[in-house]
Amino acid sequence: MSGHKDGAFLETAASLGRRLAREALWANERCNWLGDSMEFVDNAWSVVHRALGPDLYGGTSGIALFLARLHCLTGERLFRVTAEGAMAHALSRIEDIPPPGRMAFYSGWTGIAYALVELAEAFGDDALLERAFDLIGAAARDAADNPGLDVIGGAAGAIPALISLHRRHRRDDMLALTTRLGEHLLATARQSEHGWSWNTLDGQTERDPTGFSHGAAGIAWALLELYAETGDVRFRHAAERGFAYERQWFSSEQENWPDFRTLANAASGAGAANFAVAWCHGAPGIGLSRVRGYEILKNEELKHDAEAAIRTTTRILNHPGYGMQSDFTLCHGRGGNAELLIFAAEALGDAVSRDNAEKVGRQGIEQFGRNDLPWPCGVPGGGETPNLMLGLAGIGYFYLRLYDPAAIRSILLIRPAKGG
Repeated sequence: MSGHKDGAFLETAASLGRRLAREALWANERCNWLGDSMEFVDNAWSVVHRALGPDLYGGTSGIALFLARLHCLTGERLFRVTAEGAMAHALSRIEDIPPPGRMAFYSGWTGIAYALVELAEAFGDDALLERAFDLIGAAARDAADNPGLDVIGGAAGAIPALISLHRRHRRDDMLALTTRLGEHLLATARQSEHGWSWNTLDGQTERDPTGFSHGAAGIAWALLELYAETGDVRFRHAAERGFAYERQWFSSEQENWPDFRTLANAASGAGAANFAVAWCHGAPGIGLSRVRGYEILKNEELKHDAEAAIRTTTRILNHPGYGMQSDFTLCHGRGGNAELLIFAAEALGDAVSRDNAEKVGRQGIEQFGRNDLPWPCGVPGGGETPNLMLGLAGIGYFYLRLYDPAAIRSILLIRPAKGG
């Protein structure tokens, strides 16, 4: 693989960062943005335009994380100032997140703390570092006895992030907390002869979900990271049983795993299985869990799963009609799908996947960047929105990953193995 860095990728990220800085709304030392989100209003899902909250997924801490990483590569003071303002807003609104959800990574305090550590490291600010670990300690007191389960809202998202912070800052309290969370995942697993699964979307699925964000793939990955860190074989066994649960549903025709959410299946038509292709649900996210699983276990069955997921993801990214309608965001857009290819290039030495990921990036520049058109974002029926997982900050983050994957850690799969 070439070590060449395409400056167009960095400039695209910087252009998005400058837009975010320009559009920030300031109040003293804090800044926020207005953006679209999908919310349940008057008994129906509607697009609403409102100020952002504090969380990593859709709020100001996620934007701060992107801008801090961007500052590290460009040195532009504007990005640091705006990142600090965004984080100040997030810290002023942390009480908006209810206690039971505070242990979560993408939607809770653990993710805000992770972003704080990133800012502390980028800007050499030890006060931010201490605030981050205090925040995690408070989240643990509020929620660690009964946290959520999955990667978005629960223990599975928190575990790899906490292991990463332990490795980077030698915090044994972080490791002890991950073990508590892992024990919770063991205790809540639904065990059958076909594998282990978790009821993470109660009442919203036909079966316990597959997939990375809410399903067995993400939970099994977190347990595998815990095994790799602690050597406790119970976590390895649970991870392997989680992978087995998904493997029983694998469609060799689709080279994908079905999405069991009832809304997804209603959309696909009566009796038809729905096969999503996104980081959150379907092959791209499941593929990430399998690539990382293969890194840890060197298990050929996991590599076989990963290769199937890479083929499916590559097909959809290269499909002529896909580029015209799909957004570029991380959660369920092209940026998130391409992360599997970037990660496979890093972990498996897959130069073809790297080329395909770069092709996605160049298509975005040609179609939207150079024409100064709005970037398609991830809120159905909404317009551009600024946040990390559904909006412009995440699109910018994707371009940073394309530019320098060695320096810019994935935010879609926290990988502790290489220095956190």
